[in-house]
Amino acid sequence: MSRILSHEDLTRFQSQLCDVAEVMFAERGAENVSMRQIAAALGVSPMTPYRYFANREEILAAVRIRGFERFAGELEQTYASAEGTQHERVMAAGRAYIAFGLGNAHTYRLMFEQGQSDDESDSPLGRAVARARATLSVYGDSLIARGMPQAEARAMETLIWSTLHGAVSLELAATLPPGSAYAVLDMLGRTAGH
Repeated sequence: MSRILSHEDLTRFQSQLCDVAEVMFAERGAENVSMRQIAAALGVSPMTPYRYFANREEILAAVRIRGFERFAGELEQTYASAEGTQHERVMAAGRAYIAFGLGNAHTYRLMFEQGQSDDESDSPLGRAVARARATLSVYGDSLIARGMPQAEARAMETLIWSTLHGAVSLELAATLPPGSAYAVLDMLGRTAGH
């Protein structure tokens, strides 16, 4: 007779499943990974993942939610605890952005390169995406506080984010050498700080 799994057992297994799936999704592409392959990598029966998730899309959403929540938490904590001027606090958040991307390559790629239909909804995934995007708005908020019109400030925010994301992605792909993303941030900081 099998034992009844506790809430902690279930949570632990879901976390392990998401850890394995995250790597597989990032390395092969989510569309190229089956529930059966995830089960095999975990060493469980092919039906076991279905006890926790309805399908691969649910697993991908769970992996991305975890990533967006960790990402947002790190940026929020860094920005809140940074000392100095608004510009120095925004730069600290920028360094945290880069550190997260470079230190969590699989997660970062899935968060920003694998969109899902719920990204813009009021679902748990949509709320995690919105929270992460809100952490990226501190730069635009600072420009608005300094008197820049909102539309222009948001356009600058998008330009800065796109540049930073591009630098992180290129460094992850080894197209740019190590340290390039931080150098780009420093250049952006010198340019935007004036």
